[in-house]
Amino acid sequence: MKRLFIYNLILVFLVLVLSQVTVPCTASNIDSLKTSLENQQGEERIATLVLLGKAYQKTNRNESNIIFKESLLLTPETNQKQRADIIYLIAYNYSRLQKNDSAIAYYNSALVTYKELFDTLNIMKTCTMKGFLLQQLGEFGMSAKYFKEGIDLFSPYWQYHEGESNISQKHLTTMMSNYGISLYNLGQYDSSLYYATEVYKLRVEMDAPSKKIAKALVNIGIVYLGANKNKESIVYFTDANELFIPLRDSFNIRKCYNNIGMAYKQMGDTLQAIKNYNKSLEISRAANYKSGIATSLINLSGLYSGKGEIIKAESFLLESLDIGKELSNKQYTSTSNQNLSSIYLELGEYKKALEYAKSARKIIGETNELDLLEENTMLLSNIYDKLGNYTKSIKYLREYIIIHDSLFNTDNTERFNRLQIEFETSKKEQEIILLTKDRENQLLENKILKNRQNTFIVVIFLILVLVIIIGLLIIVKRKKDRQIQRQKEIVHKKEKELAKADLEKSKLKEIELQQSILYKSKQLSTHALHMMQRNTMLHEMQLGIKALSKKADINDKPGFKQINLQINQSLRSHKDWDVFKLYFEDINKNFYKKLKEINPDLTTNDHRLCALIKLNMNSKEMASVLNVAPNSIKSSRYRLKKKLGLDVEADLEEFIRGLG
Repeated sequence: MKRLFIYNLILVFLVLVLSQVTVPCTASNIDSLKTSLENQQGEERIATLVLLGKAYQKTNRNESNIIFKESLLLTPETNQKQRADIIYLIAYNYSRLQKNDSAIAYYNSALVTYKELFDTLNIMKTCTMKGFLLQQLGEFGMSAKYFKEGIDLFSPYWQYHEGESNISQKHLTTMMSNYGISLYNLGQYDSSLYYATEVYKLRVEMDAPSKKIAKALVNIGIVYLGANKNKESIVYFTDANELFIPLRDSFNIRKCYNNIGMAYKQMGDTLQAIKNYNKSLEISRAANYKSGIATSLINLSGLYSGKGEIIKAESFLLESLDIGKELSNKQYTSTSNQNLSSIYLELGEYKKALEYAKSARKIIGETNELDLLEENTMLLSNIYDKLGNYTKSIKYLREYIIIHDSLFNTDNTERFNRLQIEFETSKKEQEIILLTKDRENQLLENKILKNRQNTFIVVIFLILVLVIIIGLLIIVKRKKDRQIQRQKEIVHKKEKELAKADLEKSKLKEIELQQSILYKSKQLSTHALHMMQRNTMLHEMQLGIKALSKKADINDKPGFKQINLQINQSLRSHKDWDVFKLYFEDINKNFYKKLKEINPDLTTNDHRLCALIKLNMNSKEMASVLNVAPNSIKSSRYRLKKKLGLDVEADLEEFIRGLG
């Protein structure tokens, strides 16, 4: 769903790219430029190299970058603007070559220079390009930061540059659309919906083409779909289709019906979901759009499988598998194989199930998608269990546990690294903002000093005039008094505007802080829920292993015992608690410090119990997270009261909440 939303707006984003001047790439043009270089030096040679680099951009980006880098070496350090423009062109080439690290490094360099030069237009352009690249890499938090920076700069710039050819509100809608995408992928559906709606309003005001307006409606519908507000999403997809149908845009009409089907599926309305998926399939078949056919077939197979119509589901999956092979599309092929394996497992055709599961596993191994590998491993374990091959069943069960733990640890590592990078980037940007404000203050002081000097000259002139003509003194004096009064009024008005701006900035900072705390609280709750679900799952796996052990041969029982020991070790692992403590202390800065002040002898389990009480968990949830019996929670709470010096009848929850 998230990838679908991203690619819906890729074409919109390319509006900014149109601002890049390109030179027609013809053999005669390139030869002419190379000939010119033979006798050129200095600025003339640099300009020709840049034109030659642009001429190569469409056919040979590597050669283009070699030429740009030569021009960069020749450009003096003092000419910062020209250097930044060349660095931007190199970054753009690297991004199209999918050399993302190099692209980001060069975008960073260009952005720093543009900020030092206060080049607002190029700051917006570079922030947008860098944000889009980070978005493609899945770094949605960082991409959102850069899109927001560009959006914040647009309004003050537009105020003085409206109507110029190199800037328009199309650029604003591009930045807002992509900012909304990043917010959507961060799970901030309300904010994403706001920006998607604003883009729609702007396009209507701009009298944009119907296709652009329809796509904006689709994006609003996708946000509602992601937020599980399915009825609202259906309304927007339907409205978008009413604009696509007169345009005979079969590609987007098909996508709308597919999205409507997804909404009905989430609502549990299988009949309507099938109806809309079939419409999407019918349009795809008519247009011979193979990818669309495969998508619809896979969607329909899941619904028919859920209805118990296994044969129909099987036929759809076999057709989608053929299309996947025809298109060499690994996603369609692996999904079709995996789903066919699940169907044959349900039908009791275990050999067929094994064959398709292995085919899926081979493709998943090439794509290295761990979440699909995790699902496939459990599927293989279940198939071998049904075939009575308990040794292989246990082998894949062990592999499943390893992959599951690896996925969890990878998610945590990526989250920590992303937070660290965001913190460092934010710190650097704050430094740049402070430098910008200092320069603005200096410019304001210079302007005031200049005004004072002008005022002094005028006063001297008036004194001379007074000596010559006394009669003019009164007239000039009154005129000057009126000027001074107007200046005072202007200064007073500006002071009020500055005060109002400062107040609005303070409110925005407070809102951002509240959103940050809410986001971190959601992370903490999600992590606690994961710990509870993980412990529950591991206990259930122990029960399943005990059941398998009873059925297994005596030679296999040591293997079951070893798995049971590994699960016990996972249950006693402190890794989850270390991550939990990191999140918890980030939100509740002085919580543990206050506990230690009350009683320094509190144990680690006491601290954990206090944290779970702080999260409003009930006894059953606490027992699951702490991996203890529910009855022991009551005893632990009683002992904790005594250690905290509370009466037996005192409200422990209220006391703990009061510490944060």
